[in-house]
Amino acid sequence: MPDHKDLPATTYAILGLLTWGEMSGYDLGKLIEGSIAHFFFKPAKSQIYAELRRLVGEGFATERQVAQDSRPDKRLYAVTPQGHLALRRWLDGSDAGPEVFRSPLCLKVFLGAQMDRETLAAQVKEALRQAQESLAAFQDSEREIAGRPEFFYPNFVLQRGIAHERATIRWASDVLKALEREGVNASREEG
Repeated sequence: MPDHKDLPATTYAILGLLTWGEMSGYDLGKLIEGSIAHFFFKPAKSQIYAELRRLVGEGFATERQVAQDSRPDKRLYAVTPQGHLALRRWLDGSDAGPEVFRSPLCLKVFLGAQMDRETLAAQVKEALRQAQESLAAFQDSEREIAGRPEFFYPNFVLQRGIAHERATIRWASDVLKALEREGVNASREEG
């Protein structure tokens, strides 16, 4: 069997999601949107289909066409035994590597002395609103999956998402309080 170590993690993400059952690229996109898009990647439709073609080409997935009335034929993808083996090898043998935290907002706050405080405060308020919205959605998901054994492992990641959103809410609130204390309308120092 050829060595597939050079496949990107996104390929293995798609392969792993296919272990949940046979699905179309559209179905896979919906599953990604409600799961790993929150912490790993949110691919364009074209990337999903490119990864599915790659998996079929590698022999890790099968593809079959299903006729539909009054709609174009649907292509369904499923993991092969070789695909299960490749996924397991990658999961068992691949170092997850360091966590990468990239936040344009944190960069803006870091460089906040160079921008108008009102503008910065507005951007932090928007991040706070988004975090509150995400937290509510995660808590809805938490209620939906409670007690369902098939979500034992995904629940760990959901709990991390909840903790992350709570931390973001605390942080954004602290930043806004500090900006208010210092006078949001204060002009930046020229230097």
